[in-house]
Amino acid sequence: MSSTSKALPTRPMKIIMLCDFYNENLEYQENLLTKYYTKYGHDVTVICSTYESVFDYYSGKHNKNIPAKTYYDGKAKIIKLRYSWNIMNKLRRYTSIKRILEQEKPDLIYVHDVMFNMLEATSYMKKHPSVRMIMDYHADYSNSARNWLSLKVLHGLLRKWCLDKARPYISCIFPIVPGSKKFLHEVYKVPLSEMEVLPLGADVDLGRLARQSLNLANLRKAYNHTKDTKLIFTGGKLEPRKQTELLIDAVDSLRRNDVRLVIIGQSAQDDKGYYQMLKNKAKDNPYIYFAGWQDKVGVYEHLAIADIAVFPASQSILWQQAISMGLPLVCGNTGEQSIEYLNLHGNIVIHQAKEISVDSYRHSLEKLLDDETALKRMGEGAKKVSETSLDWNNLINRTLRYNTALEK
Repeated sequence: MSSTSKALPTRPMKIIMLCDFYNENLEYQENLLTKYYTKYGHDVTVICSTYESVFDYYSGKHNKNIPAKTYYDGKAKIIKLRYSWNIMNKLRRYTSIKRILEQEKPDLIYVHDVMFNMLEATSYMKKHPSVRMIMDYHADYSNSARNWLSLKVLHGLLRKWCLDKARPYISCIFPIVPGSKKFLHEVYKVPLSEMEVLPLGADVDLGRLARQSLNLANLRKAYNHTKDTKLIFTGGKLEPRKQTELLIDAVDSLRRNDVRLVIIGQSAQDDKGYYQMLKNKAKDNPYIYFAGWQDKVGVYEHLAIADIAVFPASQSILWQQAISMGLPLVCGNTGEQSIEYLNLHGNIVIHQAKEISVDSYRHSLEKLLDDETALKRMGEGAKKVSETSLDWNNLINRTLRYNTALEK
């Protein structure tokens, strides 16, 4: 299916999304679903927590004094609710959403991960049998269930109880990677037949605009990036598990003045020491740049001027965004997060866990930097993957087809 394919023809639907975190300035799955649903005429309401900072969200630093509020992100209504209970930032439930459901009258309820408010949604569905519910899932063994209590109690008992109650009402569960599908099957005992991998797509519409941005010339000038140089892109939330230091050392050891490394992003407060360590490692190399935290436009503009994207370890949405911009990708598989399912046209060099080192990344870069044929082939492969697997213009079709509104 080409990237210009449109969403399935259907009457406009009312879609409610339940998620824990929503920030309109980021490029998370919730944001992109909202953008592309509304693009094709659907009416979207997002119910989420009062978290504002992504760093606070991931570190579990919730300010319970932030008030509930309702506002609009474009055409989508965003309803931020306080928690009615929050146990150690692991088990959480909003204040009741019953009234919201009755007012909004959804055709489709999209739940992001296991949420206890989804049981209110199933109660609503009992009264309104034409409504459908789907769910996506992001956890796997690399980012969850790292100890017995988490595996057996948090996931295997409490959240499983919630999902078991809701599963009869869920038309399909969408793990975002094969590792999440495995996790749900082994820990939650969800049959494989009830699941379908839905990749974290990319904002291809924004990517097209970024390639035409008037700011690209200024960015190239800022990084001394010319037709005779190669720019390597990396970044995200800069934390130890990303192992960005390996890439800094690898680039530094190349001893090449025709290579630029641009690192976007920043660290959470708890990882400021790690961020400073990265800067100390790079301080003697004038061709390693820290670009700071970028908004979604800035991310795509940086990708637009890059030649290669490298991520030593720990997957993030930037991997998919880099592929969508036609970049050859070099990355590490630290376990349960293999990107092989998107390596459909030889567009990714994958370092397995035992191969993640300074020497291995230096070797990969040495092979690619001077091989224009390989870079072009990988770039063309990335574009094909973007068209078939990462374009939300197409991906939303896979979620919309579960609603009976399509049959009317």
